[in-house]
Amino acid sequence: MFGKYFYNETIRKTVIAFGTLFNDITIKHKNDSTDSVISTIKVPIAYGPMQKFLARIEQQPNFNKNVAITLPRLSFEIVSYQYDPSRKIAPITKFCLIPDSSKNKIKKVFMPVPYNIGFRLSFACKLQDDALQILEQILPFFQPSFNISIDLVKSIGEKRDIPMVLQN
Repeated sequence: MFGKYFYNETIRKTVIAFGTLFNDITIKHKNDSTDSVISTIKVPIAYGPMQKFLARIEQQPNFNKNVAITLPRLSFEIVSYQYDPSRKIAPITKFCLIPDSSKNKIKKVFMPVPYNIGFRLSFACKLQDDALQILEQILPFFQPSFNISIDLVKSIGEKRDIPMVLQN
């Protein structure tokens, strides 16, 4: 429809980077009287709406049985794409790269279109203390944003710092 095919995987890489931010969240259950750690649980994360996971739990409300989902659990999904006119650059601006090995091959890529991708991070827990532990491991890093570096366009070696902004 628009001409030459291209796929730089920029949205895919952004989704992976967002999910990776929350890979290492753990919770601990402690014995109140001795303050010793009874168990440490690494909280699993998956891409998909939390409603899908909640539907699985509702199908088997007896938590003593082996179910396909474990709690606590994190999930995330894309909820919006919003054009950002404040970051707009002239549409004919291009990145040019002249590789060292071949001086006659110039790679050209148009500037990306500025979009903000909205994500929703959800978590489900059996215990309120588990939810509070998860929340306390996330909030301190967003003041209100957290920058991560992503190798966006591999063919030209474009690396970019992407701010992840906590809105609500």
